[in-house]
Amino acid sequence: MSSDLQSRKSFDVWARETEALRQYIMSRFLKCCFTSSVSRQSPDSKGSRDIMEKPSTSNVNGSVQSELNEEVKDSISTSATNIILNHDFSGGLHLWHPNCCNGFVVPSESGYPQWLSSNLRGRFAVITNRTECWQGLEQDITNRVSAGSTYEVCAWVGISGDLGAVADVQATLKIEYQDSSVNYLFIGKTSASMERWEKVEGTFSLSTMPHRVTFYLEGPSPGIDLLIRSVVVTCPTTNQSDSQSTGSLCDDNENIIQNPRFDDGLNSWSGRGCKIVLHDSMADGKVLPMSGKFFASTENRTQNWNGIQQEITGRVQRKLAYEIVAAVRIFGNNVSSSDVRATLWVQAADQREQYIGIGSVQATDKDWVQLQGKFLLNGSPSKVVIYLEGPPPGTDILLDNFVVKHAAKAPPASPPAIERTKQGF
Repeated sequence: MSSDLQSRKSFDVWARETEALRQYIMSRFLKCCFTSSVSRQSPDSKGSRDIMEKPSTSNVNGSVQSELNEEVKDSISTSATNIILNHDFSGGLHLWHPNCCNGFVVPSESGYPQWLSSNLRGRFAVITNRTECWQGLEQDITNRVSAGSTYEVCAWVGISGDLGAVADVQATLKIEYQDSSVNYLFIGKTSASMERWEKVEGTFSLSTMPHRVTFYLEGPSPGIDLLIRSVVVTCPTTNQSDSQSTGSLCDDNENIIQNPRFDDGLNSWSGRGCKIVLHDSMADGKVLPMSGKFFASTENRTQNWNGIQQEITGRVQRKLAYEIVAAVRIFGNNVSSSDVRATLWVQAADQREQYIGIGSVQATDKDWVQLQGKFLLNGSPSKVVIYLEGPPPGTDILLDNFVVKHAAKAPPASPPAIERTKQGF
């Protein structure tokens, strides 16, 4: 009897997934036909979504095989330490949860709909019926992460929507604490399309162990379906103490940051969407430099991405790993603790942009803390800017010292191009 019940349950699961896939393919087919009909009648009409733009199709087909090979290499080299369970959806959506939306898995042997690019093949999850940008697919990783360790993330994603659509797909960590407070930690994001699989990459670390940690993918506008082929989250053998021993705020050897201690005022530094100010003290002498005579702060921040930045074009080399160490704290707006992130903005020769999450730290208004991270560039960019961001508007970022130097060990490759509204340029 138990064998019959198990067989019946397996059949029911298969039937539900097959029906979901059939309905999805039919809805996409009808939408595709309807869109084509409308476009013939109104050739001048354009979409109104801000994040949509025509993707670059140069060298798309030529790079597909190398990207798939890279995905296989990532999976083979990291599968033993991957903390994501059912990472390639071979078990359907088991252990995964669509967040306020619907999802199902397209099996690798399935007949693919005509509208789907031949480059988006293989087994993958489809997250559909999304009504908010933050809706996506999540997995609880609480019992598989620990404080003090650095984790590397690699996810292969795509989208399905209007013809020619491009949308950001973002990897995020939801961190819940015992007091019911919730923080969201940005990991990395990429510009995804309907033409090929794109890779989301980044790193994260936890300074303390929260009550619950959830990894999820989000980002596209409502109505755009999120496609996910695989997710890998690994913890390298190098632990946090190793990282701290290699990075030092007193180490100017090979530091590519100019005027790192603000001995030359604010030369080489600028505000990213805000002003920056030089200080020898703040708050009636309660805030003093951690080292040296001066530090800098932001002023009039109105967006989370506002911060302090320096262009490092020409001083950073491709295929060479770098590590950063910065002394930071926050001030103002009655905020006593906030996440401060180091981010890399990269512009390629074709004007495509990358936003690479380097590292983050929970900063306070009480004392200076060290922000650490690593990055590596695969391409040959035309412009590279490193900057600090993160706190809520009205809260200023304070920076005392910034070191960026060659790393002893290479981190994972940086995320691919991410296109969004220019900020501070």
